[in-house]
Amino acid sequence: MRSLVASLPVCVLILLSGTPASASDCPYNPDALGVSRVLEIDTSDGPRFGTLQYKQTLDLNPKEVVLTFDDGPHLSNTKRVLAALSKECVKATFFTVGTMVQYNAAALQAIADGGHTIGAHSWSHPRNLGRMTSARATTQIERGFRAIDAAVDIQIAPFLRYPGLNDSNSLNAYAAKRGYAVFSTDVSSDDWRGISPRMIVRRTMARLNRKQGGIILFHDTKSATATAIPALLRALKKGGYKIVHIVPERSYASVKSANAGSEPGEEAAIAAL
Repeated sequence: MRSLVASLPVCVLILLSGTPASASDCPYNPDALGVSRVLEIDTSDGPRFGTLQYKQTLDLNPKEVVLTFDDGPHLSNTKRVLAALSKECVKATFFTVGTMVQYNAAALQAIADGGHTIGAHSWSHPRNLGRMTSARATTQIERGFRAIDAAVDIQIAPFLRYPGLNDSNSLNAYAAKRGYAVFSTDVSSDDWRGISPRMIVRRTMARLNRKQGGIILFHDTKSATATAIPALLRALKKGGYKIVHIVPERSYASVKSANAGSEPGEEAAIAAL
């Protein structure tokens, strides 16, 4: 696999070096929203981000936002989301599901080809990992990461979002041991509630204006979300918000290749799959 940094577009590498982006980074749309900067995340201690659940969020300046999408990839809706992001030269983070990857590998590769960050959202999206046995829950996490990592030709990020945002102390301890950054959110779009595209934009912007920035949670499996994203990006631009693209300092490493050994039951359960 190509390394994560090697796979990033030239414009992103420029941002990482500290040089401001210019209009030439999006030559077909000089007025594009674009990416303001790239933020590297040290995942080694299993940090947790998102004030909906946790005490801290990402180190963002006022009016900076991080776009995240859960539950995909979806055969058609993910591609519609990607098209909208591409038009504005915006990068996002996609928390993908292992079983969805099996059926929509081309959509996952399209995410990678677009220079977006790919994290994991479990193997099959059970309702609540925190209520499962430790062995079953950690298997869900690791099997998801492995399926996603194997399906694309870039190294994915050790970024984890729990299904339904349902965590537990033991799950967070496991994530810290494995060096996974856990992501909740600061702003929910409520797109999972079946609301209209217009309402998705209105609720997101109202909550974002109260927070003045942060992580935003969407679902790229939803048709309404795919329809809403172009208008949402226009609203962000009009409101003076800037996009931050998050990437890890280190790429995901499987259990077998990780230096920090797992508990005896963990690797055995995963190997038995």
